Amino acid sequence: MTSTVTRNQTSLPSLKALYADEARRRSRERDLGLWWRAHDGSTYRAAWIEETQELYTVRHLDGEGHGGGVRILGRVPADGVERALRGWSGVCGSESSYEWLCWQVRRIKA
Repeated sequence: MTSTVTRNQTSLPSLKALYADEARRRSRERDLGLWWRAHDGSTYRAAWIEETQELYTVRHLDGEGHGGGVRILGRVPADGVERALRGWSGVCGSESSYEWLCWQVRRIKA
């Protein structure tokens, strides 16, 4: 089976906005790491929503109250998540791991 990802990234202000969608709210999710670190020092949680096949990140709040925003990186079929993110648990938490995550989602090809 061939997997493809839809790369239409969407930004939302919060998890509340993400879960305003009924399909997202009722779906199972797969946790994909709690501490993805961006080169600028911000950190993110990542998850995949089964029903909508969306892989999203949410930025942790920093000491100044910035964060909480959600970014949907794309729609990725289950087999695409496994293939594209192979080894993610060994990368998550390292410097620029957030950029690695975004790159892996972008590079999925049909």
